[in-house]
Amino acid sequence: MILDSHAHIGVAPSLGWFDTPEKLIQRMDQAGVAMAAVSGYLNAPGPDPDSLKEIAAAVEKYPDRLIGYARLDPWFEDECIRTFEDAVAHLGMRGLKLHPAHYTLYPFGPPTVKLVRRAGELGLPVLIHCGDEMMCLPYQMDRLAAQCPDTRIILAHMGGFFSGEAILDVVGRRKNTWVDTSEIPFPGMVRKCVDVLGADKVLFGTDAPCCDYHLEILKIKLAGLTPEQERLVMYENYARLMDIPLKEAV
Repeated sequence: MILDSHAHIGVAPSLGWFDTPEKLIQRMDQAGVAMAAVSGYLNAPGPDPDSLKEIAAAVEKYPDRLIGYARLDPWFEDECIRTFEDAVAHLGMRGLKLHPAHYTLYPFGPPTVKLVRRAGELGLPVLIHCGDEMMCLPYQMDRLAAQCPDTRIILAHMGGFFSGEAILDVVGRRKNTWVDTSEIPFPGMVRKCVDVLGADKVLFGTDAPCCDYHLEILKIKLAGLTPEQERLVMYENYARLMDIPLKEAV
């Protein structure tokens, strides 16, 4: 059983991305992935007012395969909060996606903290890009997590290519944080995260369809985890985080 905690759908011609729900699900089927959490490529509020509705429509069409996350821009402050609340109440969103490098705000600043705290109040997780770009660095995320102790925060990409030790430090100290395995091609880092943080702190994620499902799965296989550790990483941890009954996830 495989649950993908980090995938995308959306059409962004200026970026050359034409990733329909059907394209993603075809790739999920080929790799044996049962469900994927999806967000778009554009932030709301923003230039595409229908971006959240497109995610909601995809989830409505494939409710047993896709989990919708609202991708938002904290620059809009109160409007962003209202957009998020509406997306949860009326569009069925089950998480918040943030990419600070795309809207150029530090993750520990007041607009982002307010939004992330609201996600915690609503009982929803936050998936945030955490890599080597400025405004996405692990110790910046540490300051966010410290201010939002009641919000579950998933730090994507195991901290990036050059920040692995920092991510181990941050997640080791902040009980409300997890890492996902997406995109970074280091089986050894997957193993180190499991060994240092515990298998229950690591979530399988892919960034698909940008990244290849088969390679992302092979990375976990090459990490040399025990069957129990692999089961936790590949589906049990995320099933618990999202309140997906394990009997349905098996």
